[in-house]
Amino acid sequence: MAKRPLADKSFGPKLDPRLAPQGESVANLPPTRFIISASKSSQLPEHEFPEFAIIGRSNVGKSSLLGTLLKKPQLVRTSRTPGRTQLLNLFLFENAIALVDLPGYGYAKMSKAQASSMQRMIADYFAERRGLHGVLQLFDARRDGPTADDLRVAEHIMSHKRQLLVVLTKIDLIPKNELKSRTRAFEKALGVPQDASVAFSSKTGAGRGELLATLRELI
Repeated sequence: MAKRPLADKSFGPKLDPRLAPQGESVANLPPTRFIISASKSSQLPEHEFPEFAIIGRSNVGKSSLLGTLLKKPQLVRTSRTPGRTQLLNLFLFENAIALVDLPGYGYAKMSKAQASSMQRMIADYFAERRGLHGVLQLFDARRDGPTADDLRVAEHIMSHKRQLLVVLTKIDLIPKNELKSRTRAFEKALGVPQDASVAFSSKTGAGRGELLATLRELI
């Protein structure tokens, strides 16, 4: 894959009092922090930071990626039970960029009512959220290509005119000589340009700098 320059240490920190708890000074808060969980898009606070959402199939490594990206895995709730994340979870990174962890999809044991409710919540978020610069859709690099659910979600993202960023996870679990061909397969199936995706490993940290650089390019 084509190499992107590593991201600067900071995106250019700002202070936004709307992301501070009532009665607290934003200047006294850590620059990377959890902000809020919300059951609907309208409950998320407005702010001046560029925002990116993260979505993927249950068990694709979404929480692990977010924890690695923030360099604060303790902020992100992880679970061995797929489908545990059922809210919109807003985080702030280095007082510069907002990240929203969206519920995973494709978890068979979830009831139809739960799945329908989460689909509506995510659809409303894509449609209504101002300041949303793009959506990181995660794929397990061990698979041969996107599933029908993956393709449906990607189409939904692009139908709302949101920038789609493809991220392959768990690359430490596949042979290095297979990464390029697997990456090409995902890019072709999703209709994104060659070398437009990012390969990532939460275990080794590979791809973190490239992913941050990519986000910065989209701001």
